[in-house]
Amino acid sequence: MSDGGDLDGMVVRRMHAGEIEAVRSFLAGHAPAGRPPHRPGWFEWQYVDNPDGCDVRVCYAGPRLVGASGFIPCTVIVDGVRRRAAFSTATMVAPAFRRRGLGRAIHEARSADYDVALSSGQSEANAQVYRSIGAVAAGAYRQCLAQTRAPRVRPRPRVAREVLSWLRWRMSARSFAGLDVRIEDDPPDVPDHCYARRFDERAIGPVWTPEHVVWRYARHPYLDYRFATVLRGRERLGFAVLRPNARGHALVDLYAPRAVQPAVLRAVARAAGPVSGQFTGASLDRVFRAAGWTTWRASHRLVGKSNDPELHRALTERSWCFFGGDSDADR
Repeated sequence: MSDGGDLDGMVVRRMHAGEIEAVRSFLAGHAPAGRPPHRPGWFEWQYVDNPDGCDVRVCYAGPRLVGASGFIPCTVIVDGVRRRAAFSTATMVAPAFRRRGLGRAIHEARSADYDVALSSGQSEANAQVYRSIGAVAAGAYRQCLAQTRAPRVRPRPRVAREVLSWLRWRMSARSFAGLDVRIEDDPPDVPDHCYARRFDERAIGPVWTPEHVVWRYARHPYLDYRFATVLRGRERLGFAVLRPNARGHALVDLYAPRAVQPAVLRAVARAAGPVSGQFTGASLDRVFRAAGWTTWRASHRLVGKSNDPELHRALTERSWCFFGGDSDADR
C-alpha cells in the first residue's frame, strides 16, 4: 500500500481486547472537540459493557491504524423470529485514507455479519450516502411534546408549537385518574411484560431487558437519568426514562405494554412535564397522539440494509420503533 492510502492490502477486522487503548485514542483523535469520544468512560460504556456484546471494527494499512467504527449489536423480533441487528457509530477514517472506499468496506462487513444493519439519527445528506451502498429509509424520526403548562409569552422559536401543544393537552378528553407516578434515580423492578410487549405484532423494535436499561442509563458515565414509574394502586404499569433539561424533561425511552402506553405517557407528562423527545415508528406515533402529546416530523431518519430480501423489504414495509434523544447523541 502506498502512503496515499490505496486500498491494496487494507485489512478490516474485529478489534482485539489488547487494542482498546489504541482504538479509543484513534476515535478521540479524529472526533471534533466536545464529541462523545473525548469523554472519559464513553468508549467502555458504549461498546465494552453492552450486554449484547462488544464489536468494534478496525482497519489497518500495514501496522498503521487508519480507521475504526463501533457497532452496537441488538436483537429485533421479526414475525416471531429473533434477528441480529447492529447500529454503526463513531465511524472515523484517517484523512489520507478518506474517499477510498474504507467506509463502504466497514458497512459491508456489518451487513455481512448481521441480519440487519441500522444507522439512526441520519440527516438527508447522510441518508443519501447510505442509499449509495444499498440502504433504505426505515422511518423518519418525529419529535414529541407534552406542554403541560402555559408557555411563557415571549418571542422565541417554536412558541406557536408550544401553545398548540398546551391547548391539545388541555382539550384531551382522555382521563387516567387513579394513577400515581414515582420518580427515582434507579431503574424500577417491573413485570417482564413491560419489556416484552412494547410493540404491536407488526412493529419492530429492540429486545431489551432490565440489564440493558441498567447499562444504557443507570451506568452512563456522564449523563444523569431518572426513572418515572406509573402505578395503579400497587400494580406497576410501566416506566419512562427521563433526563432533566432546561424546559422540563426529555423522554428518552419507554417500557410498558403497548395497551397501557397512552396512560403511562399521560401520567408521566402530568408528573414531570413539560416533556419532549423524539422517536421513529408510526406505531409509536399513534401511541403518543392517543396520550394527548403533539408530534411532528423531525429532519433526520433511521436507515437500514439487509442482505436478506425479506428483511430488507421489511425495512420499508414495517414500523421500526426506536427512541432517539440522548442515546443518538452518544452514537
